[in-house]
Amino acid sequence: MGYLLFFLGALWNTLGAMAVCGLCVTLFRNVFVSLMGGKIGRGIVMGTSVLGTPIHELGHALMCLLFGHRITAMKLWQPSSPDGRLGYVTHTYRPKNLYHILGNLFIGLGPIFSGLGVLTLAFWLGFPDTFSAYMRTASDMATRGDGFFSIFAEGLRILPRMLEELVHGDEIPLWGRILALVVILAVAQHVSLSLEDIKSSLTAIPLYLAGLLLLTLVCGIIGAGAMDAVSGALAGFAAYVTVLFVIVLVSSLLQLLVALPVWGIRMLFGRR
Repeated sequence: MGYLLFFLGALWNTLGAMAVCGLCVTLFRNVFVSLMGGKIGRGIVMGTSVLGTPIHELGHALMCLLFGHRITAMKLWQPSSPDGRLGYVTHTYRPKNLYHILGNLFIGLGPIFSGLGVLTLAFWLGFPDTFSAYMRTASDMATRGDGFFSIFAEGLRILPRMLEELVHGDEIPLWGRILALVVILAVAQHVSLSLEDIKSSLTAIPLYLAGLLLLTLVCGIIGAGAMDAVSGALAGFAAYVTVLFVIVLVSSLLQLLVALPVWGIRMLFGRR
């Protein structure tokens, strides 16, 4: 039982939280489109793709470079694509190279990393007081070993703090705060995992699971102390990563807050 718990904990702490984050963002975007009305919602997604899609595709491209894949074609934004794809990165790799195979997993997750970086930067530049207060408190929570839901609950406080800073803040000019908010809303819609992203990652899953299984066996052979030490290290890593990923989730929730009044008006006047 101890081996199984260690394996599942390592899987969640290294991959599970990131995958759930990307899938949640995809869900939030679909709900946003529905609340806004299909045609209007899809139009807004198309508009935000001017910024969001290049960041999404650059995430794929960066991971291709890090894992030695050869980029054969890349389109950062193509609004009039016949197949509906707003952008793409195609790449090749040596199928017998384990490092290249493992890279498929991180290439698929690439948009989460690039989107996370841009959103964090936008929050820091546009809403420094809100960002500093959250990072200070959430980092302390991560150090104490608080779980995902506790850190996420703290992250929800970002929304009222950010709106207050938007109206009353004086450290950053108003145009700077508005620009940061636009960037946050636009990028948040595209920090998602598409079906193609998921498919491209599947070839690496067996290798990744085998690596975690090997880690579990090695730690088990060394002893319970090794398992506890590695579990603690991975849990600490996951907690600090969660601190940043919550920014992505809160950014996605922010767009739903924008859509809810529109949905209410649509329901009131019967426009479905």
